[in-house]
Amino acid sequence: METMPLARVMGDMVLLPNGNILILNGASSGTAGWDLGRNPVLTPLIYRPNNPTGLRFEAQNSSSIPRMYHSTAILLRDGRILLVEAIPMRTIISLGLFFLLI
Repeated sequence: METMPLARVMGDMVLLPNGNILILNGASSGTAGWDLGRNPVLTPLIYRPNNPTGLRFEAQNSSSIPRMYHSTAILLRDGRILLVEAIPMRTIISLGLFFLLI
């Protein structure tokens, strides 16, 4: 068991072709539902399961767009990650493409 470098609830994970895992989106406190998530986590992480303990998490460049509720991420065929969030209570829809070098 290894501790993540950043607290995160409601996050998304994407399994990458090289076996690493991209962890992104979510909040650092609170819970899903009724707008109780607080403090968006803007820093994605790469988890490298084959690295030694203590060296498995690597922070990536931070986003300027918070994505907490109803967010998802998917790996596209060309290697990019599609990020989508919809907040029905606020009628906000954001869309982003995350470029990842693996």
